[in-house]
Formats: sequence, structure tokens, C-alpha cells
Amino acid sequence: MGLIELASSASAWRGYDYFAKKRVLNYKKVNDHTYAGKVSGSGTDYDIEINLDKPRTSKCNCPHANGKRIICKHMVALYFAVFPEEAEQFYNDVLQAEQEEEKRQEKLQKLVVDYVSKMKKDDLRETLLELLFNGPDWQYELFLRDHIRECWE
Repeated sequence: MGLIELASSASAWRGYDYFAKKRVLNYKKVNDHTYAGKVSGSGTDYDIEINLDKPRTSKCNCPHANGKRIICKHMVALYFAVFPEEAEQFYNDVLQAEQEEEKRQEKLQKLVVDYVSKMKKDDLRETLLELLFNGPDWQYELFLRDHIRECWE
């Protein structure tokens, strides 16, 4: 697996953000599979070394990754600075995934609306009561606030 695939989704996205905001201050090629650089962090600059052959051996002196085998946002930012075409691909992949998820949610919403529209009145009441009494507390409290006014008077 590559460095981006080993990063958490939060680190990958934050690393892209650091790259896009030009927080990679400098970098150099150490050898065929290693790059070193400096990234501007929150209040300080961090020294990073990424190893493309063995990403888990990459290093950053930030509190999140220092001394650990973790891929942090600073490593991701450096990677994207070295390989900007990978940053563009990452961004496009994220956009495509978001669009696909939006379409999936729209399809699910339509299925639910269609199903509920065909339910009988007694079945609707039973389902609503089950959701209110067995669902999350916030859902019950929201229902009370919005529909049962005397609870709040």
C-alpha cells in the first residue's frame, strides 16, 4: 500500500488542504524512494521524511506521528507537493465519491418516500411510535418540542 492509502481519511484530507494552502515550505529528493521537507504546522514547522517504498517508516516530528508508524497530514502534504498530479487525482476521487454518495442518498430517500406513501394509517402510527420510543433520545425530544406544545409550557 502507498502512503495515501495508509493515511486515515482525516489525515489524507487535511494533508491535501495543507498542500493546497502551500504549507509545504520546501522539499528535496534524498534518493529514489525518499523525500525530505519542511511543512508549516499549527504554530511551528515540522521536519518530514517520506519513504515511498516503505511508507510506515516515514517520519514527522509532529505530536501525532513523532516516534509512531502513523502517516500524518504533514507527510501527506509533502507527498502531494512532490507529486501534484496525485493531489489532483485524490481531489477528483473525493469529489466523485461525494457525488456518488449524494446520488445514493437521493435514491434511498425516494425509496423511503415511496414506501411510506403506500403504508396504511395504522401501520404509519405504529412505526412512528416505535421510532419515537425506541429511537435516539434526541428524536423523541425533538418530536415533543415540535408537536406536543404543552410539554414545554
